[in-house]
Amino acid sequence: MKKLWLGRYISVPSFYHSLDSRAKLLMMVLNIIMMICISRWIQLLLAACLIFMFLYLSKIPFSFYLKQAMFLKYMYLFFIVFFTLTEGTKTLFQIGFLQVTLDGLMLGIFYTAKMMLFVFMGALLTFTTAPSELVAGAKALIKGQSMEQFAFMTSLAIRLIPMILDEVKLIYSAQQSRGLDFSEISLQEKLSKLMAIIIPAISNTIKRLTMMMDAMECRGYIVGQRRTSIYHLTWKMKDTVILASGIITLVGIILL
Repeated sequence: MKKLWLGRYISVPSFYHSLDSRAKLLMMVLNIIMMICISRWIQLLLAACLIFMFLYLSKIPFSFYLKQAMFLKYMYLFFIVFFTLTEGTKTLFQIGFLQVTLDGLMLGIFYTAKMMLFVFMGALLTFTTAPSELVAGAKALIKGQSMEQFAFMTSLAIRLIPMILDEVKLIYSAQQSRGLDFSEISLQEKLSKLMAIIIPAISNTIKRLTMMMDAMECRGYIVGQRRTSIYHLTWKMKDTVILASGIITLVGIILL
């Protein structure tokens, strides 16, 4: 359970944490465009240099980003196996009708690296930006009443993921204290025990969401009305520098 960092904001005094949330969101958009444009190793290396520089500026241990990326480890394995067996002409060896190719292996590693860089950038956004700041940044970039409602729902969804994980962790710890050991039971028993953990976790989460709705009603929240915010976004020179570095990198990738 300690490996689960999905959707967590990690408060660390760093340069990247202090950036405007709009700059971070725009950098995420630029990163998506970069991943679409990358088709060669030199382009991938250029994007990796920029992203790893941002990871360093966040002052968050790289192991946290690696744990986030490892959620998709089976997808990476699929990429490597699929391209190794279906693409390329330079045969490394052959087992029966299966032909393993060198260029197919390199292509699989290439797409795996692209996916990992994308996950790193997504983790960087959630690790360094509080949910309330993300919502404020999205509302500032995209105006409109419908955007406010979408941003509010997104904020609740971001808060919901850690809430569910906390409930699961709490119930799992309680079951362990009663002698539960998943390593010593059969698969059928594991599924049965998992249901005993998941159902109470969902029930407790619904109760907490109901309490949140009651608190919002007590504070006068009305759906459809314009809401004010205590977060005043200020664009600074460092935001311009970071965004400019992303644009320059994107142009370099396109020209290479």
